[in-house]
Amino acid sequence: MSDDRLGVVMVHGILSDAKVWQPLQKLIADDAELGFIRTLPFEYATGLKRFHPMRIFPSIDTVADSLKEYLLTEAGEFERLMLVTHSQGGLVAQRHLARMLSDGSGYELARIRRLVLLACPNNGSELLLSLRRNVLGSRHPQEKDLRPINDQVTATLRTVLRDVVHATRLSERTCPIDIKVYAGESDAVVPAASAQSVFPNSAVLPGDHSSILKAKTASHRTFTTLRRLMLTTPAATTSSAPSTCETPAEDLASPPTLQPRDAQQTGTRTITNHVSGGAFHSPLIQAGSVHASFTTPALPAPCPAPDPDGDAKG
Repeated sequence: MSDDRLGVVMVHGILSDAKVWQPLQKLIADDAELGFIRTLPFEYATGLKRFHPMRIFPSIDTVADSLKEYLLTEAGEFERLMLVTHSQGGLVAQRHLARMLSDGSGYELARIRRLVLLACPNNGSELLLSLRRNVLGSRHPQEKDLRPINDQVTATLRTVLRDVVHATRLSERTCPIDIKVYAGESDAVVPAASAQSVFPNSAVLPGDHSSILKAKTASHRTFTTLRRLMLTTPAATTSSAPSTCETPAEDLASPPTLQPRDAQQTGTRTITNHVSGGAFHSPLIQAGSVHASFTTPALPAPCPAPDPDGDAKG
């Protein structure tokens, strides 16, 4: 399907769910100019300690792999995608990018034309660190990625900056994606220094860690910013993965072009190759000698040169 629709995938943070996006979803649905938008809230398991012995909270890696399948299935019909994330959701999206590039799947990321990070703890969050450990548990797989100076988060950030933000071409290991980063001006959970980190396209929006999403009117600056970004999302890329064979098969099967001379030629030509012991595969001569019959059409006789004295006689 080829159209100009845009799928906007929304990824919430820790201790949250897809309902957090409802105010923004309503404003998008009520805007006539955004009729080409379809919002797709992605949800994953998160929360406080679970008491069911058969259940656990997924790690950020696991959630990133769940997002991968969501983009393939629920968002599979869209040629253009824009990811909007809040808090830990930004870490999930970045981990998805890094894991895909590590797997050599850069071309599959080309549909993602823009990523928006709202209040994402790119450098961790120190606020209530001890309380988080007590409430969530020191083994909570998601809380670990919120700690300052987390090695895996740092490695992911390095990959995203090198192979996404600063990428110059689409390949198996690189994919240029426009990433916009916003901090909450009153956010004490994720301070601006952590949210903006080292991203070049960073700014600040009104609100704290929670209210940055509570857009009740169309004049709310988070909505007006997202509206502008949705309306200006780059078109779908036309790049595609290169063929595994640089020379088309039909070209390999074609006989070599013989250069005709002055007249028709017919005869037999012997081609010899001594590389691999006389093996012959398909139209390619690996070794040994073969005989090829050829006929080249006669070229038309050249026009006689004009007599330089012809016009002067008589």
